[in-house]
Amino acid sequence: MPDNLPANLNDQDSHEPYYEDSRAMVLSHYVMAERCMQVEAYKIYSDYIERDYSTLSYILEGGFRGFHKMTREELQEEYKEIEEQWYELEASNGLHWEAYEDDPIWTITEKPSEIATN
Repeated sequence: MPDNLPANLNDQDSHEPYYEDSRAMVLSHYVMAERCMQVEAYKIYSDYIERDYSTLSYILEGGFRGFHKMTREELQEEYKEIEEQWYELEASNGLHWEAYEDDPIWTITEKPSEIATN
């Protein structure tokens, strides 16, 4: 069976922090990709509620490389577009799942599991 998956263009250590965002958080490729996925999932779900399937159709029709497989430059551009929305959704508990465990947001926010044990 042929491998039809998009090529992985990420050519660096995914967990090595290298990008400083507008809030002075130094993020790795992995963390930026996870944040982009969270916002994209939020958008797809919100569109679904409004019976708008255009984003999901676009992804299924043409394929999507995936945030984790993007080059640094591609991912940085994607991240810049969603950065403010991610922080807004994170602050309002609007994300559909928690931030990645190594996300630096946890240095200023308590994880729900930690709150339950305190």
